[in-house]
Amino acid sequence: WNRIETFSSYKFAHKRGILLYGEPGCGKSSIIQLCMKHIVEEMDGIVINIKDEDDVDAYLAFIHNFRKVEPSRPLIVIMEDLDSIVGEDRYSTSRVLNVLDGIKQIENVVYIATTNYPEKLEERITDRPSRFDRRYEVQLPDAEMRMAYFKHKIPAKDFKKLDIDQWVKDTDKMSIAHLRELVISTMVLGNTYEETIDKLKNLKTKPKNKKASSLGFLS
Repeated sequence: WNRIETFSSYKFAHKRGILLYGEPGCGKSSIIQLCMKHIVEEMDGIVINIKDEDDVDAYLAFIHNFRKVEPSRPLIVIMEDLDSIVGEDRYSTSRVLNVLDGIKQIENVVYIATTNYPEKLEERITDRPSRFDRRYEVQLPDAEMRMAYFKHKIPAKDFKKLDIDQWVKDTDKMSIAHLRELVISTMVLGNTYEETIDKLKNLKTKPKNKKASSLGFLS
């Protein structure tokens, strides 16, 4: 955000694009929430969320007038599940591309997009730095990250009563969404740890038929 004059001196538009990809529940949305919190609370910036084709049209309809009124205010534009917004034969695809690096682009903006299925995106999206300059894979949380998550979510008075090392061990290869459910189920709803961890492990097994209560699905 502090390099607008440098961008200008090289005759580049002051903007960046970031694509986050990875399995569902690994924390892409959590990262976005932290970015949003920072830009709003620390930088007095604006966040715009584009969820579908209608949002693309609405964004294009007002963004240039907004920039006339607020030419230098920091702006983050969020496009979660990008693969559902752009794709072959989609009307919105060309319009999104124009927003990112075409005739409709603006300055003082960072575009942050997410996808669970990067293989669904065309090369003109993934292999075009002027659209998404950086691509980051958000992987399953490792042991250190799982420990940090539990420390952040569980109050200290409860945390010290737990065998937290066992929690970290048992949640290997689980997503942030699984960790969240473990805390809610045990600490909020009062279910036993053993019951909850078994259900979470079973959820990772795909059901082979409709009678899948043994896999953690309610009958």
